[in-house]
Amino acid sequence: MKILHTSDWHLGKKLFRLDRTEEHLLFLDWLINFLIAEEVDALLIAGDIFDVPTPPHQSLEIFYDFLHRLSQETKTHCYLIAGNHDSGILLDAPSKILKHHRVTVWGRLSSNTDEHWKRLSFKGETIDLCSIPFFRSYELLPHGEGNVLDALKKYLQRDKKYPQILMLHHLAGKFESAGSEQVVTLSGIDSIPSEELSQFDYVALGHIHKAQKISGNAFYSGSPLPMRFSETQKKIIKILEVKDGLITVTDHLIPQWRDFHLIKTNIADWKNDLSQLQSQSKLTPMVEVQIDLDSPVLGLIDEMKAILKQKGMELLSYIPQFNPKEIKKPSKKKIFELGLTEIFEEFYKQKYPALEKVPDEIKSDFIELIQKAKNAPDQIKD
Repeated sequence: MKILHTSDWHLGKKLFRLDRTEEHLLFLDWLINFLIAEEVDALLIAGDIFDVPTPPHQSLEIFYDFLHRLSQETKTHCYLIAGNHDSGILLDAPSKILKHHRVTVWGRLSSNTDEHWKRLSFKGETIDLCSIPFFRSYELLPHGEGNVLDALKKYLQRDKKYPQILMLHHLAGKFESAGSEQVVTLSGIDSIPSEELSQFDYVALGHIHKAQKISGNAFYSGSPLPMRFSETQKKIIKILEVKDGLITVTDHLIPQWRDFHLIKTNIADWKNDLSQLQSQSKLTPMVEVQIDLDSPVLGLIDEMKAILKQKGMELLSYIPQFNPKEIKKPSKKKIFELGLTEIFEEFYKQKYPALEKVPDEIKSDFIELIQKAKNAPDQIKD
């Protein structure tokens, strides 16, 4: 039996102004072909299929088109749970129809704990799968009394006849976040202790975007796409092979269709740093520049964009980090004794003490803005 573990697709996700639809489509097409080539029996999607509880129409279309292709082009059975970004009600809505297409959904926690267990048999091997979607404390403790962890144990504990796999969207054990997650604890449990999961032969976790092992049997598969520039770790899917009742786990790299370059530089080195960038990704590479400056440099962003455009890249994020060499004392005048332009000049000198004065272009823009505000029609109505 062959099982694939993935999670945290976040369909509809944007990185700043960058739409990720092309990347998601390429990933899902690659995944369909992988399922066919590797003859995968079961696909586990451990939550956060969408980026928001009310995903845009395009994201819904992409997801259901994937499930249609999975049903028509593969022999794989799909088992999925809702994550904290998903709407469990939305995922559950077509579940009765999806069952006829080899897709089983757990969108919300059921009061019947048996409904979260399913026996899977493929190629002469059998496992028991326990699937727990993202939950909130009131779902486990409807009367507000008791211990959340004790209530959760009632869902997890079953007599063991076959290897047991748990699919869970939650914080568990000691993990290392990627920095792009919404780390929420609405469940009443900050992190499920890894020893509480030790009875399972494999734990397929979702929620954390960095692929990692948190104990001998529990793994986060991570997100298939990098969610921010700082995520430099290669993206993977987890492959489980069940043979003679034993589970072996391997990683398989996901292709990266768009390169993301994070450049940390300064005013002296930035041109050289950008000139050394190389990329051959299918989609336009994106660049984030974090640059140390003493003061703003007019036209710097445009110059960076021009250099990157020649290399077939795009500047998506520009983060100046100002390091003033000395702090100038503010004017001794009281604020009510200063005009608007003088207040702006004082603020600017405090923020950028390396400059002798406000650049004429910026000062002119500020004065023009004030004039527009003064001449704007009164929007207040009786």
